Amino acid sequence: MRRPLCLAMLGFVAAVRIITWIKPLPVPSPPTEDGQRCTIVGTVRDIVSYTDMATGRPIQLIFLKAAASDTSFDLQNNSEFSNSDHFNQLISNTTTEYKDAAQVICRLASENLLPEGESRLPEIGSRVRYQGKARHFRVATNPGEFDERAYYAGLGISMQLTDAVLTGKSRNYSAYRHFLYEIRCRAGDILETVFPEKEASVAKAMLLGEKKGIDRELKNLYQEAGIAHILAISGLHISLLGMGLYRLLTLRLSRKTASLLSSFVLISYLIMTGASPSAVRAVFMFFLYMLAGLAGRTYDMPTALSLAAVLLLVENPAYLSNSGFQLSFMAAAGAAVVIPRFSRMGSEAARAGGGIRYTPPAGPLKSKLIEGLRASFCISLTTLPVLLASFYEWNLFSVLLNVLVIPLMGVLMGGILLLVLTGGLFTGLGAAGGTLLSMMALPVRGIFLIYEKLCLLTQHLPGRWHAGMPHMWQILLFYAGLAVLLVLAEKIPKKAGWPLAAMLCLIFAVNPRGETQLTMLDVGQGDCIYIRTESGNHYLYDAGSTSRKDTGTWQVIPFLKYQGVDRLEAVFVSHWDEDHVNGLDAVFEWADQSGIPIGGLVLPGEGPDGDEPDKLLESARNHGIPVYRMIAGEELSDGNTSFLCLHPQKNGFYKDRNASSLVLKLCVKGDGEESAFTALLTGDVEAEGEMRMLEEEEAKYSRELLEGCDILKTAHHGSDTSTTEEFLDAAAPSLALISCAKNNSYGHPHKEVLQRFEERGIPVLITTDCGAVTIRSKNKKIKVQTFLDVD
Repeated sequence: MRRPLCLAMLGFVAAVRIITWIKPLPVPSPPTEDGQRCTIVGTVRDIVSYTDMATGRPIQLIFLKAAASDTSFDLQNNSEFSNSDHFNQLISNTTTEYKDAAQVICRLASENLLPEGESRLPEIGSRVRYQGKARHFRVATNPGEFDERAYYAGLGISMQLTDAVLTGKSRNYSAYRHFLYEIRCRAGDILETVFPEKEASVAKAMLLGEKKGIDRELKNLYQEAGIAHILAISGLHISLLGMGLYRLLTLRLSRKTASLLSSFVLISYLIMTGASPSAVRAVFMFFLYMLAGLAGRTYDMPTALSLAAVLLLVENPAYLSNSGFQLSFMAAAGAAVVIPRFSRMGSEAARAGGGIRYTPPAGPLKSKLIEGLRASFCISLTTLPVLLASFYEWNLFSVLLNVLVIPLMGVLMGGILLLVLTGGLFTGLGAAGGTLLSMMALPVRGIFLIYEKLCLLTQHLPGRWHAGMPHMWQILLFYAGLAVLLVLAEKIPKKAGWPLAAMLCLIFAVNPRGETQLTMLDVGQGDCIYIRTESGNHYLYDAGSTSRKDTGTWQVIPFLKYQGVDRLEAVFVSHWDEDHVNGLDAVFEWADQSGIPIGGLVLPGEGPDGDEPDKLLESARNHGIPVYRMIAGEELSDGNTSFLCLHPQKNGFYKDRNASSLVLKLCVKGDGEESAFTALLTGDVEAEGEMRMLEEEEAKYSRELLEGCDILKTAHHGSDTSTTEEFLDAAAPSLALISCAKNNSYGHPHKEVLQRFEERGIPVLITTDCGAVTIRSKNKKIKVQTFLDVD
């Protein structure tokens, strides 16, 4: 009855997926408006303290559950509610009305209003009141961009309270949970003492689940190499700690006592480390394993896995969209189902082909190596669609890398735990204790160094696959093919089975071409346009913003990964104002590290005297990117697609960078001489430049080429210094796009420009309203898609 029960529970999971797809789950409503000063009352669920590696500033986050805005308190008078007795009584009377409210994160201010002598941080489980400024989580407005709001909504967290000040707390709290919190703090302090800052952040993530403070560069390195799973507390960590403790206890205690004690310790460890979905899954399965042993029953891993999924989804169906949940369960499914089936691959075919054959036993090292390779391959195969849907790329060498990394995890976790326990015992020994701990830490630091060097090695090997975001049909076809292989595994010879399994991955390499794509990204007050030609080549036109921080890192690069960009044929720069180029350095750095060639940096061929983009040119030179210049009349061709320069003109005099903007006409040829799709990319060109393109005696070809374009990228973010009536009448676009920030200080887009479009019946899409705008053209049919829904 075990497997029918497993199938029934998997059916429940599938039903949850279908229901939430048809009717999305409600998003937790923030208790107050964005940007407002407010008072929040809630119960402390967790406290996370870490150091921001970029700034070196200490950060403290208070996670509140059952949190709601409290309007009954006077924001101007805090003294009355600083009294703990009064606040405790007040909170005890209001707790029930907030019990179903959403969670809130409070980011502490540098100062607090508590009386001298009281703790700045509250106790876990205490009821508290914080005052601060509400900040709603940001919604993704571009493909590939991290959706902060959706991520935290899936965890039941509605908003963040910045510059939060604790103005009251109750005396009642959870002594047990606060004790566990203090243990975590003490363990973190020991690790920070023993290890350098970067290594301490990794050790704390592995043992204590504190991923907030991990070094970003090292985290990206692990992620790109395909071993980032070792940073999250999951089945690997739980099995090492749980089984290690259980075997240690059985040396002196009965199996029953050892099982109960190890289960209690692991549950306490789960609570202490924040109870992430992957950790909950692993601890629950360990508990079932212990229970099965005590009851004398067979432990069935697939059933335990499906039961864990059901219980987690009953508690929070939104977990199903959480990448950590998906990766954890798919990795466990690979271990529970795929590895056993693949280990028996070809057994029936071998018997049918001549009975039992003698195979000489392999040596212990070779056997372990083969077993490790099989396990790594099967788990990588099972998790591949989830990895591509989450990170858009995969390192082929991660299969080999995990064979080397995972065996060392037992030594690594044991060493880190031993350092924490020893550090707790040696408290107060001063320099002698510190020296001993430093010596004990050497093996752990050596393993960290090996991990880092292995990851760096993979960066220089041609094994990174930039597949991009997979389509749903590819995911379904992949898992259908994998299911067939699992069913027929015993009948398929090994020599054919493993190559067939590897060939399944090629499903994600299928990328139908034949359409032109143009996407204007939402980068706030700036510009960034991506073009993919019919032949599948990729181009970029500008990449910068003055309203968003690190737009190259957070918007442009994720989008390029999402598109599966493995080469940029050219990066066009209209001019070198910050809002058009300050994201390019990050793009160049990423391309260099990821082995993505960039064919060239194309700049306007004329500009103001003495005005050179020295910083941009230096960046291109450092990354080995050739630099080209374009002037009016020059053309870059890519099959039936061309980029024709309309501006600036040779030997022209231009007063500033805007006036000399590189204006390109993207043209896709159809049958005969007729154009199937055209778009004007205008940078920040102003009225003077527009008039020069229209003056027949200087640029007769420009007027003809301007006529009847499909898409107009509106110049200068919709400023009234551009898009003159004469230029607009000549271009006569079918659709205009404007990129600007919401409530920007320039007032873009200006009413006069919008009125000109309205008078001519030209529809306008603005990134502040609709997010990224994607135009697809195929067989003379043009499809417009906005990332956000537009009313």
